Amino acid sequence: MLFVSGSSPFLDITHKVYEFFTSSYEIRSDVEICHCNLSDDNALGFTEVNGEEQFVQVHNKGMTYEEHCKTILHELMHVVQNENGIIDEDERESEAYDMEGILYTNFCASEGTVHNSGTAPQNRVS
Repeated sequence: MLFVSGSSPFLDITHKVYEFFTSSYEIRSDVEICHCNLSDDNALGFTEVNGEEQFVQVHNKGMTYEEHCKTILHELMHVVQNENGIIDEDERESEAYDMEGILYTNFCASEGTVHNSGTAPQNRVS
C-alpha cells in the first residue's frame, strides 16, 4: 500500500508513478513517499527500511518533472532491492540508475507524454 505525505509541485503524479512501477515490479511492503526538503543532505532521495514498511524521502524543491519521476522510480528500485536482500551498494546504485531512465521513458510513453531533458542522474542516497 502506498502512503504519500509532504508537499511538492508534483505531488499529484506520485500515485501514477507508483502504479506504473508496480505494474512491472511487485512491492510487498507498505511504502510511504514523503516529499520533503533534502537540501542539507545533498540528495534527491533516500530509502529506509522500518520493519515491514519502507520510507522513501523525495526532495521537493527546484526539481523538474523528469527529476521528480526518476527519483521516485530510482528509490522504488531500492525498495524492491531491499525486499530481495540485495545489499551490495555498487550493484544497488548501478541497477537503480540504469533502470530509472528506462522506466521513465516507459512511464512517459504510458502517459502519452514526452518529458526528456537529457539531464544526467543527480545525487541519490539510499
